[in-house]
Parts: sequence; C-alpha cells; structure tokens
Amino acid sequence: MKNIKRLSILMLLVGVILLGTTVFAAAPYEIKWYFIGNGQQPDVKLVEDAASKYIQKKGLNATVKLQCYSWGDEFNNRMQMIIASGEPFDICFTCSWANLYRVNVARGAFVDITDLWKKHAPKSRRQLHPAFISGSAINGRNYAIPANKELAHQWGAILNKNLVEKYNFDVSKVKSLADLEPMLKVIKEKEPGVIALQNMGNENFLTSLDFDRLADDQIPVALYNDSKDMKAFNFLETKEFKDYIELARKFYLAGYTPADAATQTADFTAARRAQKVFAWPDSLKPFVEEEREASWGIPCVVVPFTNPVVHTRDCTGAMQAISKTSKNPVMALKFLELFNTDKYLNNLINFGVEGKHFVKVSNNIINYAPGVTAQNSGYKPGTPWMFGNQYINYFWEGENTKKWDEFKKFNNSALVAKSVGFNFDGTSVRTEVAACQTVWQQYVGPLACGAADPSTLPDVIAKFEAAGINKVKAEVQKQLDAWLKSK
Repeated sequence: MKNIKRLSILMLLVGVILLGTTVFAAAPYEIKWYFIGNGQQPDVKLVEDAASKYIQKKGLNATVKLQCYSWGDEFNNRMQMIIASGEPFDICFTCSWANLYRVNVARGAFVDITDLWKKHAPKSRRQLHPAFISGSAINGRNYAIPANKELAHQWGAILNKNLVEKYNFDVSKVKSLADLEPMLKVIKEKEPGVIALQNMGNENFLTSLDFDRLADDQIPVALYNDSKDMKAFNFLETKEFKDYIELARKFYLAGYTPADAATQTADFTAARRAQKVFAWPDSLKPFVEEEREASWGIPCVVVPFTNPVVHTRDCTGAMQAISKTSKNPVMALKFLELFNTDKYLNNLINFGVEGKHFVKVSNNIINYAPGVTAQNSGYKPGTPWMFGNQYINYFWEGENTKKWDEFKKFNNSALVAKSVGFNFDGTSVRTEVAACQTVWQQYVGPLACGAADPSTLPDVIAKFEAAGINKVKAEVQKQLDAWLKSK
C-alpha cells in the first residue's frame, strides 16, 4: 500500500514537472527591438499589443517590445552602452553613418546571418537589390538585413516652405550652400527666434562635399566619386574641405548658426517641427519633402547640392541586426521576415493602429484619424525609410503614388562609385582607428559647424597624424588594391 502511495505521489510530481515545462515552453518569447526616430511614443503599448496579437496569428509564438530612441546622440550613446554591457536584446537598427555597423561587427555584437536568412528570411533576401547584399557584407559575410529602399544618395538642404513663400525666395538659383547666404541674412534679421541654418557639430553640411569615405564616417580617408587612380587621401587636406570650413565659419560668425552648435546634441527635429528652423542638411531622394512633411507636419522645399551617387555606405544606410545576446535569434529573424514582407505588420509598426492613429483614404493611401495631427499623434516614430521594405508602405494622402517608380529612376541615374562592395577591415589598425575617431569627435565637429577657427586646421591634421591616420590610410589602400585585383 505504501509503495502504491509513493508511486502515485511520484507520478503526480512528474506530471506537475511536465505540465510546468509545457507551460514554460508555450510562453511567448519577447522580441526586444531598439531603433531610432522621434523618441519613445506615448501609444507604443497599443502598437506592441496589436503587433504581438498579429504575429501570433501568423504562427510566431512571440510578443514585441519596441524602444525608439531620439535623434541626436541619444540612440548612438544608448546602443553603445547597451551593447557594451551585454544586456540581452534581439534586434537593433544599425547603419554606416552613425558608427554602428562595422565597429559592432568587429566586436562580435551581431549575429552572422549569411546562412540563417537564406533559411529563415528568404523573401527578405530575394526582394533586395544584389548591391544591398554584397555592399553590406563584411569579408563576404552578412550581419544585418538592409532596408529595401532607394539605393543611391544625394545631399542638400531642406528649407521651411512657409518661410520661403513668406519672403518670396527664389530657390531655383540655389546650387550650393554658399547660395543660401542672402536668404539666411533675411531670416536672421526678420525672424527672431528662428535658426537660419541648423549646421551643427554632429549634423552638418560637410556631407555636401560627398567624399567616398572608405574606412568609417569618423575617419577622413576617402576617394573622389569619379576617382581615376583609386588612391585614397585624407580629405581634411583638400581645398574643398578648407573652403567649406571657411564658409561655415563665416555663417557662424554672422549668427546664422546657433552659438552652441558645436555642443548641442538635442533632438534637432523638435525645433524643425516647431518651425523654429529655416534650413538644415538632409539626405535627399524623390519626394523626400512629402515624407518630411508627413512626419513633421510642416511644408518643405528641397535644394540639392550633389548628384545621385551609390557608395558602399548606401547599402548599409538603414539595416536591422540581430544581437549576439538574443536568446532566440531564429525567432527574431522570422519576425523580421514577416515584418519585411507583410503589409499590415509593416504599416502597423510604421504608422500605428488604424482608426486610432490613421484612417485609410483608399486601399493604399492613409491620413490622420479624426482629431489627430502630426503634432499630437500618440504614435509617430517618423522613420518609414528605416523600416524593412518601403515598397509596401502606405502613402500619406497628398504623396505621389508614383514614388517607387521615381526611386527606380533615381537609382538608375546615379553614378556608381568604383568602390561599391569594398568593406574595410580595421582589425590590424584598431588602435589607430579608435585614436582617430577620438580626434574626429573632439575637433572636426566644431570646424564643420563653424564654431572653430579654420586657422586651427593644421593642428587638427597634426593630431590625426599623431593618432595614426597615415597608417590607417595605408591599410585602407592595401585592402582596396587587393579588392580591386580580386574583381
């Protein structure tokens, strides 16, 4: 009798353990996703709940946790701290222009998805232009999924259209940053409280020189886009750079640029949305003014300063990587596959909940829900160009629905740099790269926004040389030559 009781108790315990294991196995996995945009949104929980419910219907036993960090330095600083701490998370936005891709691949922070995405995200892979895949590879391996968007880039300024029209400015004559000067003077004199030129230390018009940067955005080793000899150089030593910093200084001293431009790291978009800025630097593409207006709620005018070009960095300009700390990278990858290919999920995370944040005007066109505006919407991360697949995004009412056709024309019109596909491996000069990045962070921003006198340039160049820029340049050239030979 005692043996029967013992057996019964034992079977009961085994049953409890098995039941507990089943319950644990069935618990949804939380996918934690970090990205950049207009900051954490008040209604993010509504979107998370809707997304979680939807992906479970689609067969993924998971929930979604979204964290949107603001523009400026918040995203960069937060992500570097999160990665350095080893905090578990699943997905993060990464890119070439914010020093978030190569450096973190080198640190082993991202999962190698080269083989995984062929199995678990094949549609995401197939829909991409081959240049996105080869251009984002490092030593032939892929560590992030590029957004399916425009391939070429173009730099210029975006102007507040209300102020352009108020003063009847003729933007057709503006071909360069210098051409903005008469307009900036008017804004400075007649619009107190408005920043004439938002040329800041960490977001500035240095992009308008459009050098093909080969090592890192904070390493001044580059080629010209139409390079004939494919010889890398330090662009701080060029006439173009010297002319630019002299113009930036002139504008700074005239008061067109904020006095704290070198140190200001706040979310710059807030001032733009409040119509406290006249002109600022931006990356251009077809109908970008409509995209900015939909995001910020203000009418914009685009002024190009460069022609369309394709660099390797364009293939890595907006990507999602899976963290090495993820406890379920396959689940994260399957989620990205759904996000990149499912129209409902893609637009939910981009634009919010239908009926709450937006309403459909037609099958593919949306507008704000009644009582909702760009300024008061509870969910507006404002980064559809960054997320997954732009070609399945809804259009905002008023946007040109021929947009994607124009993207193709834009890409086809672009000059393709000879270096596309070249990815520098800085392992052998890691110390020098880090030292040069430190010099860049201290000295180039103030020069680029005009806060530092151009007479300090020789000293800055000397600091780069002391940090090892020539060794970095030599290693870049060595690898570039080998890559060109291999082609």
